[in-house]
Amino acid sequence: SVHIAGTKGKGSVAAMTESVIRSTGHVTGLFTSPHLHDLRERIQVNGEMISKKSFAKLLNDLQLEIESTANITYYEIMTILAMEYFARQNVDIAILEVGLGGRLDATNVVTPKVCAITTISYDHMDLLGNTIAEIATEKAGIIKPNVPIVSGPQLDSALTVLSQYASALNAPFIETTKEWRWEQIASDLSGQTFSIWRIGQKQIKVRHRIPLLGKHQIENVTVVMSIIEQLSQQGWNIPQSAISQGLKQVNWPARCEIFQTKPPILIDSSHNRASVLQLTKVLDDLFPQQKRVLVFGSMSDKDITGMFTELLPYCSHTVLSSTGMPRSMKPDELETISADYNCYTTLASNTESALDAAEKLAGNEGMIVVTGSITIAASIRLLITRKHPYSTLHSSKQSYEK
Repeated sequence: SVHIAGTKGKGSVAAMTESVIRSTGHVTGLFTSPHLHDLRERIQVNGEMISKKSFAKLLNDLQLEIESTANITYYEIMTILAMEYFARQNVDIAILEVGLGGRLDATNVVTPKVCAITTISYDHMDLLGNTIAEIATEKAGIIKPNVPIVSGPQLDSALTVLSQYASALNAPFIETTKEWRWEQIASDLSGQTFSIWRIGQKQIKVRHRIPLLGKHQIENVTVVMSIIEQLSQQGWNIPQSAISQGLKQVNWPARCEIFQTKPPILIDSSHNRASVLQLTKVLDDLFPQQKRVLVFGSMSDKDITGMFTELLPYCSHTVLSSTGMPRSMKPDELETISADYNCYTTLASNTESALDAAEKLAGNEGMIVVTGSITIAASIRLLITRKHPYSTLHSSKQSYEK
């Protein structure tokens, strides 16, 4: 297996790593969370989510064990189902994304071929700690003795913790910032092209294209490249052609995903300040002069103020909404926080009315940006795909009917 933790980008790295390895002909398992539209998305083999029939059979087969385990959680059940399904499907390798933290995560029962920790920033502080060093300590819990650990770009305080843990466990420590350099060549609404090379070997540049927007996704590719390199050193045959094909074909929706509707809509599942900052960079690059109407909904335990600081000064109007989940912050509560910013607001009791309001406010000249949580992104995305079924630039490969 490959085990991936981090605050930002771990899902993207997992999806790209799986896509690359699948391109070699190996049978792959992918376990990610949370899901976008269907919980079965969390468990995939060879890019296809588990069928309803297989999911029901797994639950039935494991019912006694699940019911006899005291205080078992929904996430732990999903992890068990994924592991069992991968075993039954005889996958060659499983790519496992940590759900939260690392040390105490349900996925942290494997001894992987490679571990990776993407960029660490502030999130889930009530559970993981109030400093980057404390959060890094929880993430470092996935590091295993003698197992290579790949680290994405980190703040110094996080890097210190990760390197110390790796050293104590004799785990080879690979910092992507000391291994790779890259440059963006072109970016459009459907993706970006870039060159990447090893430090000191600029004459051996390799060009790739990914259907994911934002320079932060190129940084995520450097993590993928180091993971693939470590697997190759362990005997996995992953040629350059598979890397190129896998990156080009990765499917990871609701991450700066653009719908070419009128007005255009960008959906992103950012839910902390650092991720929202990356989103604003994408908007500045691709839509520098366009009037922005924001549709925002978030969970009550998130850094709303931090996200608003990055978003509201650059939006002409904000539609505040909720998906109605128990942890969702109510629109009027969001409005109270937004009062500190010079931005017009509209309250919408549900996502359907939020989208309608945003479309009217954006008109023909503006665009709509949807963010704040994966639940608001998923809800609005479902509305758009039903209303404009051919508007997305990246067709989802999943079938939800099986």
